[in-house]
Amino acid sequence: GGKIRFACVDGPEFDGHLVNFDEAMKRQQLYKTQEGRAYLKEKEGDTHKGNCELSDGAE
Repeated sequence: GGKIRFACVDGPEFDGHLVNFDEAMKRQQLYKTQEGRAYLKEKEGDTHKGNCELSDGAE
């Protein structure tokens, strides 16, 4: 509810009733483009502070 979580750091198990699937699907689409990743980084800052390998190669 209202928090950004990353499966690679905070998961993989989440309470499915708390997941906003509409927002999750929109975010997934944004990550597909460089422009989308830049938009999310500008909007949310550096929220991904885990040890996920994707955090190093996604930009």
